[in-house]
Amino acid sequence: MPATSPVKPSMSTEACILAKTLMIVGAGVEQVPAYESAKRRGLFVVGTDMDPDAPGLALADHAIIVSTRNAEETAEKALAFHKVHPIDGVMTIANDVPYTVACVAKAIGLRSVSLEAARCVTDKYLMKQRFMVDDVACPWFARVDSPDDLSRYLDAEPNTRFVLKPVDGRGARGVLLIDNSVNVDWAIEESRRWGDSGKLILEKFIPGMQLSTESFLLSGKCYTPAIAERNYARLEQFKPNIIEDGGIIPAPIDNTMRKAIDDLILRGAAALGIQEGIVKGDLVIDEQGRPMIIELAARLSGGWFATHQIPAASGVDLVSVVISYSLGEPIVESMLLPTCERATAIRYWFPPEGRIVSISGEAELQKSPGLISYGFFRGPGELQPKIKMHPDRFGFAIVSADSRDDALSRIDHALASISIEVIS
Repeated sequence: MPATSPVKPSMSTEACILAKTLMIVGAGVEQVPAYESAKRRGLFVVGTDMDPDAPGLALADHAIIVSTRNAEETAEKALAFHKVHPIDGVMTIANDVPYTVACVAKAIGLRSVSLEAARCVTDKYLMKQRFMVDDVACPWFARVDSPDDLSRYLDAEPNTRFVLKPVDGRGARGVLLIDNSVNVDWAIEESRRWGDSGKLILEKFIPGMQLSTESFLLSGKCYTPAIAERNYARLEQFKPNIIEDGGIIPAPIDNTMRKAIDDLILRGAAALGIQEGIVKGDLVIDEQGRPMIIELAARLSGGWFATHQIPAASGVDLVSVVISYSLGEPIVESMLLPTCERATAIRYWFPPEGRIVSISGEAELQKSPGLISYGFFRGPGELQPKIKMHPDRFGFAIVSADSRDDALSRIDHALASISIEVIS
């Protein structure tokens, strides 16, 4: 698809003039649901991606070929298109590029978080500094610039585990679980090569239940329609790499904890300069039962959390809400309140490293009770890499059920139906 692709014949010129125009930054497989939602609403969709064959662009009415991480060039190209075809809103999903979205919004005059807030959520050290100033609970942290820095912190607390990661990393790239037995030269080099800036942050690893949240801030209130318990049962298997194996809704927490989490997210967002809009959270409940923020993001989440799990569990369509918000349309409380209480679970396959020979059992998988969706990221003949980050996972399955226990049973059944043959 060329960088200046014309309006597609599926939308008439008259319809293009009448329809609002939404720009979606990123067009990968996890962004496709946003394109589908926008098209169902009759919107004219502008998609951006550096890959002209990105699947989302097949659904777009106009494509801008540019890296989602190149904020300035994306804003320049968006503004040039806006001058001939006005853009009414800009958003992203499952793509850690809120700064790019904010740059486009500022250039055109659209609704978004501020540039400063976007900088905060894309720099984990800057984010934690803001939390510290405003007394927002988060794990202890420090900047690490050299192996000597790292050794000093590890030697000071020899019985403590830490997490080392790039300040601007994503998808668990370069995220390492370490202690004072690690080769510090290797750890610094390994973590640093996965970030753009080369800057690293060290955090204390907090044992406890980890949670995923997806909240919308409106009129001084935090609305979190569903909270997932993140599954780190494979922590020892893949260390020093930290790999999440999906999650389950509902998390086993009570209403008092839910309120504490909403209050914490509201305060954490305010510390970053975010008063309204979507906020994705990674949290942990420490040994004293206190929720702490690991990270916040000013965007819709990936991992099919916002697009599949939350709607199935709560009836709340946050993707549609964010589209409306981006377009400047009013958001009312009823759009954010759950209409049902169901359970959903997502898990991943982790075959051994090697060349994939065959994948069997897909027909059986499709018959799995409560199956919502599934997908394979690789096929026969392709290489399955060693698991070091989230993109290395082979594929996923998502199920729904009436209860948490049933969801866990159903996801185990779904995963067991697939056999992946790999040769090393």
